Amino acid sequence: MLTIPRHIIPKCSVINNCRLHQCFSSARSVHSRPQSSASLIRTSRYKIYEAVPSPWYQCLERFLPYAFLRGKQNASLDTMNVLPPSTVRGMKVLDKTAFKKTVQVPVLHIPSAKISELGKCLNKKMFKVVGIKPIAEIASDKSTKLLLLDPIKCPTVDSFTDEEKTLMQNLGVDLDDWQWHDIELSYENWTHSEILRAILPKETDGITGFSSVGHILHLNLKDDVVDFKEIIGQVLLDKVPWAKTIVNKTNIIDNTYRNFAMEVITGEPNFMTLTKENGFSYEFDFSKVYWNPRLGTEHQRIVNTLRNGDVVYDVFAGVGPFAVPAARKKCIVFANDLNPDSFKWLQHNMKLNKVKVDVHTHNLDGREFIRDVIKPDLLKRWQTTEGDISYAIHVVMNLPALAVEFLDAFCGLMVGVEKSCIDTARLPTVHCYCFSKSDDPCMDARARVEGVLGRRLEEGKHGVRTVRNVAPNKDMLCVTFTLTEDILFDTSSSVIVTKDGEKESSQVSGEMVKRQR
Repeated sequence: MLTIPRHIIPKCSVINNCRLHQCFSSARSVHSRPQSSASLIRTSRYKIYEAVPSPWYQCLERFLPYAFLRGKQNASLDTMNVLPPSTVRGMKVLDKTAFKKTVQVPVLHIPSAKISELGKCLNKKMFKVVGIKPIAEIASDKSTKLLLLDPIKCPTVDSFTDEEKTLMQNLGVDLDDWQWHDIELSYENWTHSEILRAILPKETDGITGFSSVGHILHLNLKDDVVDFKEIIGQVLLDKVPWAKTIVNKTNIIDNTYRNFAMEVITGEPNFMTLTKENGFSYEFDFSKVYWNPRLGTEHQRIVNTLRNGDVVYDVFAGVGPFAVPAARKKCIVFANDLNPDSFKWLQHNMKLNKVKVDVHTHNLDGREFIRDVIKPDLLKRWQTTEGDISYAIHVVMNLPALAVEFLDAFCGLMVGVEKSCIDTARLPTVHCYCFSKSDDPCMDARARVEGVLGRRLEEGKHGVRTVRNVAPNKDMLCVTFTLTEDILFDTSSSVIVTKDGEKESSQVSGEMVKRQR
């Protein structure tokens, strides 16, 4: 039995002395014998020691001078590490040859006829890297195959549960025939996330993710990794099959049309793309319009609430992620966007998705659309009593950075109209999106909406829901409420927008203003 001087046993909560003693006691030497196998596997011919299961690897490194895992023993901690070599850390110019390394994995001989049954049982313990199958052929013996095991999850025979051991023995697997084999790994055997994690400095946050828009991969690199942007782009271009253009956002979205400046890191400088969402196709120039592929679930959620014949006013329609599926659901759609490029692709995408119903598209400012399109259409519908009038009316305002500010256009919108003209059974439901950095984002979103409207939202007629986390301490929310008569006819405590687009004086309460801030 291997013994270790007691004074070097670490005194920490993660190591139990009894357990550590048990692990070392179970370590035993074995000899591997040469076997014919697939070309990707080389048989180890020298003495090895079975390694101790994680999480004691790091602690075991301290005991190497005491004759455990040293010299030419195959199952050393370094050769069991199946991640890219540490020598690539800090690389800025991609050198694929620097990723070559030899790792050692445990193997068992298994009957070819029992692969299916063993695969289900041992799937989580198999050796899994890109481009290498965990079950290898043996050229000289068709009745037997080699099962490659993960050296970290399965460093010894004792790593198997009693149930797994019993099953393997019943299926003809000789557990005493435990061997270690060399496998050559290279750049092609790791995913983009594994490669980038190995390259980028440890003190950085790395690449938290990217958005895929057709053939374009869109990054938002932080300052601490910008110096590595070329190699990041090259790795993604190599590893993501559909990627042809890798871009990085170079500023925040702060212009009138809500698109952002970007630079091509690598690949084709082609921003024309075709992407799919929820079964619909959208084509556009990504450099000139706004598109967020992470909002597909929210788009579908709103569309699922719509019924055939409902009326949808989409104030900030973009290229049509709400308007197109709503129109295909045979809703009556009024879609608007100030960006002329978005307006162009909105119309194009209606045709691309074979929308057969009439869709009213507009290229107007949001307040102008509310005043000159939504108002007269609402009045016309409220005054119509013929036919089916059981449809619902929805106003979608998906411009999170600014949409709340546009709610003032509804305050006093119907001033001068007889209240008898209003059908209170068919008041519009507004879906207004916003961002919040508050500790209580739902309360903050509601307070901001109430601050602009100049009144509290009626209980039972509103809801606030978190859509997604955009960034640390920043959430996107949707405030849904009914556009009541009090809002539409208010003249005393609301902001009124004149026909010239100018605001008249507001008497919003001090409490509301304070909460809005």
